[in-house]
Amino acid sequence: MKLKSLIALMMFLFLAHTASAENFFTENRFHYGAGNASGALLNEIDYMTAWAGSSQSFNLGSFFTNCKNNNKTPVIISYIIAFTARADMGLKDCNVGTPNLCQQGANYIRQNMPKILSVYASYAKGAETNFGSANKMIWCMEPDYTQYAESGQTGGGLTNAEAGADMGMILDTISHYAPNSVFSMDISPWKNETFQTTWFAAMNIKRFSFINTSGGQSTPGSTFISNTGTGCPTWKWVYQTFGTPMIADADYGVAGSPTAFITAWQDATTMTTRISEGVIAVCHNQTPSNLVTDIIAVRSKLPATKQVISGSGTLAPFEKGDIAALNPRALSNGFMEIIDLSGRIIYTKKITNETVSLDAWKGNGLQMRPGAYIIRMQGDNQCMQKKVFINK
Repeated sequence: MKLKSLIALMMFLFLAHTASAENFFTENRFHYGAGNASGALLNEIDYMTAWAGSSQSFNLGSFFTNCKNNNKTPVIISYIIAFTARADMGLKDCNVGTPNLCQQGANYIRQNMPKILSVYASYAKGAETNFGSANKMIWCMEPDYTQYAESGQTGGGLTNAEAGADMGMILDTISHYAPNSVFSMDISPWKNETFQTTWFAAMNIKRFSFINTSGGQSTPGSTFISNTGTGCPTWKWVYQTFGTPMIADADYGVAGSPTAFITAWQDATTMTTRISEGVIAVCHNQTPSNLVTDIIAVRSKLPATKQVISGSGTLAPFEKGDIAALNPRALSNGFMEIIDLSGRIIYTKKITNETVSLDAWKGNGLQMRPGAYIIRMQGDNQCMQKKVFINK
């Protein structure tokens, strides 16, 4: 795609309606979430989570109403394929028993995609009705989705192309009925980096604003997300490879059973490292009595997340001028980012002591669709952002 030298003023009204990073959550900070919260904990978390799919028609009205009334971002753990296959065929999670999703899940999808889309439509309609369209909701898509591509599936696993096409239809269905939705793709951290690169390409990672963990066993004290086998992905590798911030989960295990509270997610030194590697949020599924005081204590010690711009410069919505050239001064210790209007960072260029032009990033093979994007530049001596238009 070709970048035109058209750089327009973004008015405040437009900024308020775009899905910039700051619109996902109500506070500009590292984001804590909880499956269910009340009292003082509500003041400290930014989002609440719920699992979608336990019924084949929408049943999360109270969850979305609670999020709306308390100004919290709803994060939906969308396990609709697995729940529906369980109800229809008795398929269990792969680590629970047989028959299971690793054996017959792929065939279930092949034979029941219209039904799966219908259930998704029900949940998306209900979400939009109960939460409204003023703010964003985040859908964490189908934990362990890679299981449907396993070779041990009856009839063979889904090919990457099939799995990607099915996921695309699901995203289209959600977006049609709940257009204020953004998406996160689950990662299977026991799969090696080569698999991850091919898999996320098939999923069209550009459609996802986040990558998330599932299973409740993330390891914040390790460079690895959870599994440590040869070639398994690290937190840093995921962010550097895909440029997509990560949402972690914690404190549960097989079949959702509670496990010990992962205290490392409350350790400032550990979290500072994970934040530098792209982790922007964690959802605790255990909420001990000291969690509120721990969150308050640790937050003051944490840096800004990768998704949120911070620094010594002044960040105005946009510089004045209907059409203006973006001619930054020499930047140091900073970065340039290109962000689509879902708020997802699609390109990052680290800046040392150099002057960067808008064309500096074009030679790296980045493929971009025509449309509007935001370019942000931040360093020690300035912070600025512009809207740009890209045509063929």
